[in-house]
Amino acid sequence: MTPDPNRRLDKGRIAVAILAAGHGTRMKSATPKHLHMVAGVPIVERVIRAGLAIEPDQIVAVVSPELADLPSQLGMDGRFETVVQDNPDGTAGAVRCALVHLEPATWLVSLLGDSPLLTGDMVRELIDGAQKSRSRVTILTCELPDAESYGRIVRDEHGNACRIVELKNDTPDQRSSPCEINSGIMVLDAEWAKEALSKVRLSAQAGEYLLTDILDVAIAEMDDGDPWPISTVTADPDVALGINDRVQQGQAEAVIRRRVRERLQRQGVTIIGAETVFIDETVEIGRDSVIQPFSVLTGATRIGTGCQIGPHAVLQNATIADGAAVCSSTVSDSTIGEGSDVGPYAHIRGQTEVGPDVHVGTSAEIKNSRIGKGSRIGHFSYLGDATVGEHVNIGAGAITANYDGTHKHPTMIGDNVFIGSDSVLIAPVTVGEGAKTGAGAVVNRDVAANTTVVGMPARSIARRNGEANRAASRDLTRE
Repeated sequence: MTPDPNRRLDKGRIAVAILAAGHGTRMKSATPKHLHMVAGVPIVERVIRAGLAIEPDQIVAVVSPELADLPSQLGMDGRFETVVQDNPDGTAGAVRCALVHLEPATWLVSLLGDSPLLTGDMVRELIDGAQKSRSRVTILTCELPDAESYGRIVRDEHGNACRIVELKNDTPDQRSSPCEINSGIMVLDAEWAKEALSKVRLSAQAGEYLLTDILDVAIAEMDDGDPWPISTVTADPDVALGINDRVQQGQAEAVIRRRVRERLQRQGVTIIGAETVFIDETVEIGRDSVIQPFSVLTGATRIGTGCQIGPHAVLQNATIADGAAVCSSTVSDSTIGEGSDVGPYAHIRGQTEVGPDVHVGTSAEIKNSRIGKGSRIGHFSYLGDATVGEHVNIGAGAITANYDGTHKHPTMIGDNVFIGSDSVLIAPVTVGEGAKTGAGAVVNRDVAANTTVVGMPARSIARRNGEANRAASRDLTRE
């Protein structure tokens, strides 16, 4: 391996290949392994983002046919490309497949698509190490208490990495003490690798072409006086964890969720009983908010400052404004306004917008509705497809009957309305500003402003001026 005097001394063009064509049969799932979630993010997306963090000139994922449209499946169109490998034949075969697709590059960063604990910082350290050493092969290694099932790094008398010994070819005494292991992630001299990979032979033990065998090719091509062609960069031991089954998926999930909690705590969030709280990496929480035990926060959830969440709160794609509280309740795909309180045991869903200073009582349910400022939703009530004005009182057990067996219909409730306990509003229906319904009223027609209706079906018994009606409503609310 004679050094090329014309070899570029700058950092050169960088390509990233993500190896994700394996079938993942040990997951025992109809879903491709690489699309399984770890802390709310698909396994392979985590690896792609780690690769994108170094801003490569080109990034490609080697995938099975069912993942040919992976950029679209992940909502990352234009961020990376895919190349389909119909018949996976090992890691060396996958890298060969990537090199055929990629434009000429100086460096090829080979990442495993099932390594969700890999970070952009670690990939950056790896490529920096390769560029400094100018090695043909730069391996990301980890130090573990024992080698477990990983390939063990063997070094010669000069300390040079010279071999990777797999479990089936090793002796137990070599693997039971602290070991340096191969993470499966490496950087290759891209131009050299094109020819070198053609020299990798089928592994008799694995029945595949293994990328680790490229070390033998690199060493065999050395000439006297050449620098050693293999270098290593040491990573956090977590990086080595690849996902082959549900147990390893759970292990990776635990690591990432711990990291998420610790990051939020350092940013000023209080998490009580942290080991019982599950927060996706995608969740944002403002300072001085308190997350109580047994709460689950997922998806695109955004929580403001000074909020009280939990215990036993479930928030999915929820937006919680500053100073709001959600106690033992579920909020999904909905917004809770500033200073509002929800629960316990309430369920808010379906693009509901709860305004500021709203109270949602015990076991209330709200779906696809808009609730105005200062309104009160009593316990055991249901609002579906409703628009509720400001300072409205919805009595305990009141419901909107929004479904006629075929279609959903809207209910419109004006400002300063008082809906008595156990009232049934049969949609489509409008209750005008300042109106009231008596307890148990069945409202099957529109109610005029400042009118009181009672009975089944509801009939008008009074019409007041707006101010008198509002005063009466306040008196009933206090009662």
